[in-house]
Amino acid sequence: MKILLLTPRLPYPPFRGDKLKIFNLLKRLAQEHSIHLVSFIEKKSELEYLQYLTPYCAAIDVVPLRRWQSYCKCFLGLFSRLPLQVHYFKSRRMRRLLSEICQQRHFDVIHTHLIRMAPYTAALRHTAKVLDLTDAVSLYLQRYLAREKNPVMKFLLKLELRRVSRYESVIEQFNACFVCSEPDREQLRQAAPEADIRLIPNGVDLAYFSGNEPVAYEPNRIVFTGNLTYHPNIDGIFYFVNEILPLIKKEIPAAKFYIVGQSPSAKIRALAGDDVIVTGFVEDIKQYYLSSAVAVSPIRFGAGTLNKILEPLALGVPVVATSMGIEGLDLTIGKDILVADRPHAFAKHVVHLLKDAEFRDRLGNAGMAMVRRLYNWDTIVSLLDKIYRELSSETAAIRYSKQWTSVE
Repeated sequence: MKILLLTPRLPYPPFRGDKLKIFNLLKRLAQEHSIHLVSFIEKKSELEYLQYLTPYCAAIDVVPLRRWQSYCKCFLGLFSRLPLQVHYFKSRRMRRLLSEICQQRHFDVIHTHLIRMAPYTAALRHTAKVLDLTDAVSLYLQRYLAREKNPVMKFLLKLELRRVSRYESVIEQFNACFVCSEPDREQLRQAAPEADIRLIPNGVDLAYFSGNEPVAYEPNRIVFTGNLTYHPNIDGIFYFVNEILPLIKKEIPAAKFYIVGQSPSAKIRALAGDDVIVTGFVEDIKQYYLSSAVAVSPIRFGAGTLNKILEPLALGVPVVATSMGIEGLDLTIGKDILVADRPHAFAKHVVHLLKDAEFRDRLGNAGMAMVRRLYNWDTIVSLLDKIYRELSSETAAIRYSKQWTSVE
């Protein structure tokens, strides 16, 4: 099949959640299909990444998105009803490019990534269209708003939440849309009861996340990974350092907490000390998982599913998470993963794993088996491929029927 893949960011390098997902989908879809990738880029330096995407794409087109212009569009967007994130990615050049591409080429499926890109493809006809939401933005904003204390941010979050909640009905204009978890699907059903909302789980690259390499293991190391500009991650880090780590240190004074991820803010870097290590970006995140006794996901708001849970489990590293952190994951609490929403309970789980090597191995191995069975990208892309073929066939049948009707 010929697939048009539209993304708000170039899916390389695959370090943050949205890029990581699209890059893994792209690599595997390219084995069976012809992919035309269209993305925004913010810097000319991103052009060097095209060489890493070219092997998987029949064609690639990029459109510059200058940040200052996007901020101006958001300011002007304060006087409209559209979400600010839609204004941020508004581009006449992108609209013209997509119009030209769709006139010149026939696509069996148009795959649009994230709701902010929906305006570019929602009105297209005669081609199967899917909208890959990953999560329900309105649910994320609701949870973010409940935690935010800054009055300016609360005002902006309320404004965006109202707009997104109205705008999410756009998903009814697509043949299907995808989210990672049932809570996200239930949220979207309120805004778009007629939409075909399907669960497509997040995945992990099992070829990379395998524990075959020998690594120096530190029995008291705790690791947190993620994009350190993402607000739920920032909140989770401070929650762990301020409320959970001191409880762990009372039981295990030698415990150390590693914060691993790109672009740590000055506030996060200021946490660094003897017991807290802030690494910044690392080339091989797998080594940091394997050298740790426990991975933690103390996330208190957000939506979708989290790589910081799937990746360590795929390596057999046990995980302690909040109940919100495991939404959308088919894991058995107490067998595959430990879950706690209170600081003392969370700390107790971590201490148990650090002290009991036999229990740690048993939990890690059970989690690894479940993740490798359910969250393999190859399995997920097979499901996606089946949906593509189903929707493409239905759209072709409708188009064929209309042609004959017009002839008659």
